[in-house]
Amino acid sequence: MTALERTKLPLAFWAALSAYSMWGLLPAFLHLFSSIPPLEVTAQRIVWTLPCAFLAALIFGGFASLRISARTLGLLALSAALIGGNWLLYVWAVGQDRILESSLGYFINPLINVCMGVAFFKEKLTKWQIGALTLALLGVLNQTFLVGAFPYVALGLGFSFALYGLVRKLAPVQPAAGLFWESAILFLPALAIIIWHIQSGGAVMGGSFGMMGLLVLLGPATAIPLILFATGARGLKLTTLGLLQYLAPTLQFSTGLALGEHFTPAHGVTFGLIWAGLALYSVATFQSSRKNV
Repeated sequence: MTALERTKLPLAFWAALSAYSMWGLLPAFLHLFSSIPPLEVTAQRIVWTLPCAFLAALIFGGFASLRISARTLGLLALSAALIGGNWLLYVWAVGQDRILESSLGYFINPLINVCMGVAFFKEKLTKWQIGALTLALLGVLNQTFLVGAFPYVALGLGFSFALYGLVRKLAPVQPAAGLFWESAILFLPALAIIIWHIQSGGAVMGGSFGMMGLLVLLGPATAIPLILFATGARGLKLTTLGLLQYLAPTLQFSTGLALGEHFTPAHGVTFGLIWAGLALYSVATFQSSRKNV
């Protein structure tokens, strides 16, 4: 590692840390919109993300970064549908006081990525990964039969985000430019939802100046963490980034507890099994990275 690379490392670390912290605290911000229909909040998020993503794309890549092929546009249309659905489900879950279950979805996301690798890229599972996936499956079964609630929110968020990441890997586009095109693709449907909401008697942007300002902030709250994450991902090892990713669901979990969401010993068993699986997965990843050094 050169001296220049060593000086960049702290910036990359703090950028990634800031991104995951913002994602982790997002439920506390979204909870302020609980009185507004989730579809309206999601539509507003899309509309205000568009100018933020456009500005970020110009700053970090210039107009050239916005030029994409028809194939890439098709991939981004698919990723737009996936992230739009993910946002809608997440906003709904927060409004329904299901932040804890939402955090579970992002805790199991790395394990879902392992399943994606097996399904789409024919990757071989190690004994550590098999153990981790088994513990995660036991956690889902515990949540379904002992808690008595199938974790469809957690699985929906986890799988939609994992599929989104898979599609974005296939699309040769910078993060900010990709977010711009995704927002642009979803813009007209989002605008139609807002107009329909107003014509149906709904309040315009929350009905107050304070709420208007908060809804506008959904744009930078979406774009800024993505840019910070991209900055961190370029300068950090995958193992470091992999460990930092648990910060977001941990903060989400803490937010759910702070807001008084229901948490029983049976829930504790579910999370305990998932966390044990993640511990196995992290150990396997760390050992693999050391062998490759």
